[in-house]
Amino acid sequence: MMILQQRHSVAFTIAACLVGGSVLAQSAIEHHVWQDKRKFEPYSRTAKSITGAIRLSGNPDFATPGSKMAITFGNGKKIGLTSVGASWRQWDETDDKKSTAEVFKLSRDPGALKNGNTLCGDPKSDLAQYVVFLERSSFGDSPLLGMAVFGSKEVPHDINSQSLCGTFSYSTD
Repeated sequence: MMILQQRHSVAFTIAACLVGGSVLAQSAIEHHVWQDKRKFEPYSRTAKSITGAIRLSGNPDFATPGSKMAITFGNGKKIGLTSVGASWRQWDETDDKKSTAEVFKLSRDPGALKNGNTLCGDPKSDLAQYVVFLERSSFGDSPLLGMAVFGSKEVPHDINSQSLCGTFSYSTD
């Protein structure tokens, strides 16, 4: 009888460890490069010619609607961003795979940036409304920071949402 009780207690201990381990693994906090307070150098042609380097103020509250962050463009214009949330969908226009991305509402359109270029065209009629940040794969080891800009008043659902103005890539090195 004693041996049977020990076997059950060993089996119970192993089961508790397995269940507890999977719960711990599921509760790991997701962290993405756009959450860090740092500067990102332009990687794509569009980023080099329109935004230049960008600086993000950081936001530890991933996917928390209403959480705040700021983006500063290469010409020094600083714009507030408010998180609308995150999703797992197709956000990269060059890849059909799904990825995690966070959508932010801009406090205002930044207007003219580098070389007089704007995020969405005519700054009087085509205003940038949302930016979406995602991590994109690159040919090197480090991922790229991807930024998609939308001009629609409706929150973008994925990369195929209405009023995509442009996509930009930044180095994470």
